[in-house]
Amino acid sequence: MKSLTLCADDYGMHPQVSKAIVKLIQQKRVQATSCLVTSPYWQESVQYIADIRAQADVGLHLNFTEGSGLSNGYVNGLPGLGKILALSHLRLLNTSNLIEETRAQLEAFTSATGFFPDFIDGHQHVHHLPQVRDALLKVITRYSLSDRFWVRSVHPMHYNASDIKARIIVQSGARVFHRQLQSNQIHHNRAFAGVYSLAPNQPFRQYMRHWMRHLKDHGLIMCHPALLVTPDSIDHAEARLQEYNYLNSNNFSSDCTENTIKLIKFSENTVM
Repeated sequence: MKSLTLCADDYGMHPQVSKAIVKLIQQKRVQATSCLVTSPYWQESVQYIADIRAQADVGLHLNFTEGSGLSNGYVNGLPGLGKILALSHLRLLNTSNLIEETRAQLEAFTSATGFFPDFIDGHQHVHHLPQVRDALLKVITRYSLSDRFWVRSVHPMHYNASDIKARIIVQSGARVFHRQLQSNQIHHNRAFAGVYSLAPNQPFRQYMRHWMRHLKDHGLIMCHPALLVTPDSIDHAEARLQEYNYLNSNNFSSDCTENTIKLIKFSENTVM
């Protein structure tokens, strides 16, 4: 039997996202969720975390690409994906600002929930970009980390060779960050999947069955479920609803059984 973890990103992004994630965790379909503490909906979503705390790892979804930040350097707006991709690889980001924003988001999570995050990942995978990853490691190593604390690695990623989006993500810093997690002895997943276009009407069940078959033991699959919401409220609303409907279905249960998948909290089986 193979152990996998399903991690739902973007908790707190929108009430319909948070509600979908809570439902799936309570039904034991999802075992981790990462929280977007910069969202205007974050505070109203915190109240439900106590209901899922025992069933799932709850982490920080570090954000440098959407909305405004929580520190002086980014209070007027975060860089956005294209800008932070370019500036990070040119080493032109302000290191002090990165550290302060990372700390501010971490402390916002801890202050609201009452506990240190079980794990950290990045919104649009920014946590492994040059400079950003160094700031993250500098911040978290100042804390007394739990033996079960982990950080998401997107390398090695299981994807189709023609998937340009996945290739860009991997090549933007994933391999270097994976080595840094190993050298710093920080727990992380052994394999990763879940990247696809998020366009409407994608064969999500087909993707999931493929990932279940091929992902290594102790791997992690990212997902982005949401209940019904108007497309102008959040990005990829149709794909998010499709993900929720599949994960909430008997098809998902039967696919796990067929592929002898055991779904677990990643913190229950942390590996270097």
